[in-house]
Amino acid sequence: MGQCNNRIIMIHIHPYIRYAQALLVVENQLESVSDITLEHIHATIKSGLNAFCVEPVEDFKQKKTVKFRFAGEKNDAKNYKFLAPNIISSDMQASKLYKSAEDFLKDTKKMDKPCGGLTMSSMPIVGEFCSFSEKNVGRGRPSSSVYEQGLAIITSLTMLKPCLQDRISFSNVCIIPDIPLEKMTDFIKLFKRMRIQQLESSLMYGRINEKKEKFEPKRPKIFQGNFPNPPRSSSMGSIALLGAIGEMAKESEVSALAHRVLDSLKDATFYMVQYGNASTYTYNHYVVELANKSKLKSIVDSIYYTELYNEKRTSKNTEYQKFDLFTSRFLLLFNPPSFRDFLSFRGEYPNQIEILLITYFSKMAKIDPQVVSSAKSLGGWLNQTAYFAAKNEVEKNENEKEYWEKIRKVKAKFLIELESSIFSAKSGDALIAQAVTRAGRLSNLDAPESASLFMEKTASGELELENAKNLLIAFSRIKNKKESESQPKEVTLEYGEEEYQDEDLKNI
Repeated sequence: MGQCNNRIIMIHIHPYIRYAQALLVVENQLESVSDITLEHIHATIKSGLNAFCVEPVEDFKQKKTVKFRFAGEKNDAKNYKFLAPNIISSDMQASKLYKSAEDFLKDTKKMDKPCGGLTMSSMPIVGEFCSFSEKNVGRGRPSSSVYEQGLAIITSLTMLKPCLQDRISFSNVCIIPDIPLEKMTDFIKLFKRMRIQQLESSLMYGRINEKKEKFEPKRPKIFQGNFPNPPRSSSMGSIALLGAIGEMAKESEVSALAHRVLDSLKDATFYMVQYGNASTYTYNHYVVELANKSKLKSIVDSIYYTELYNEKRTSKNTEYQKFDLFTSRFLLLFNPPSFRDFLSFRGEYPNQIEILLITYFSKMAKIDPQVVSSAKSLGGWLNQTAYFAAKNEVEKNENEKEYWEKIRKVKAKFLIELESSIFSAKSGDALIAQAVTRAGRLSNLDAPESASLFMEKTASGELELENAKNLLIAFSRIKNKKESESQPKEVTLEYGEEEYQDEDLKNI
């Protein structure tokens, strides 16, 4: 660590600290971190404190929704002043972060003066990968200067970082990339643009729950994520962020910047930080390429509409929570073990998932794209066969919702039968015979000619049996377009309807 005219130059620092450095450079249009002053740090901390909580801006009685705003006050959930999602602390410990920031603003010490060890009131993961060493970043509580403490507080407070609330643990989580300072400034510039767009949407509105003539506002939708198109499931937050960045590549004004940021994220480590805990992950470069082509967002958005067989999606259904978690892992790792975990959840996928499966089988499993395309054709025929068989079995009902629910259940029964015949096949020719024979009996139709290449390669053993099974099962689960077009849109659970109950009303 070097010093120049009461300005600090840090060489080996934790990404949580480096993020604040990059933020100060961007917000103050500085040439380098050596230009950062105590005044810059104070001003940014003050700005962060001004967004410490969110509160309703108007009377919410007799209303279904209410608009929220950021406020520079301590959180008090009993009075509907919720800790803002950008504040990386727990509800119970947030007052310590607030006090730490206030005490820092009163301090006029030089930036390089020691201030003792960093505590969790300033940095939520002290003791987790936070030892500042010229050799590496390691575990242990680091000694720190006034400068380091100020930077930690900035990152803990600022709205200009990706963040959301985990809807299982109710913990605020932020996402910090471990990339060089210059690339970090690009990331922040792009995120700032994304956040401005996001605030123009409806994410500052929350639902009103009415109980015995008492009206209770729930946390606004910004808790899903403070970036465009945040995920319905918090498990998908990290991959949804990448999809949102990819969408920015469509905009001419920031397209070059977005592509630079995406390139910098290939193989970069990310920290998901919450109070007292941090986990790391990286993006697979093929998934980054999907984002670069602006295809990832539609994949992430559509995954929520996957229908697990004989399961109904609600906020309390743990099967869907586990599915979201393993799907997120698959999208991040994009390798055979994570794919097997993803495939272990039996269900039907929206047709937007098709490009994801094609990419995985072609790029990661290294299967000839023509064989993949042929397998897609056969899988689509199996799905369509199950659909028409279900329609033939279910009598038309005046109650449209009930009618389609019955079709969904009967179709799932047929798909499970077909999957079982595929799983049980001991050889490639047995797989084709069992799957095609069963589907042919259901539909009285032959398999499409476009499926012949896949069937030939599988029957001859040229295509490995496990790959053949995975291809056919995965593509048979993609809902056919004709069904999607004819089926009315179902009412789905909106964020905030069930997720927050009595937890919101603690007097903290």
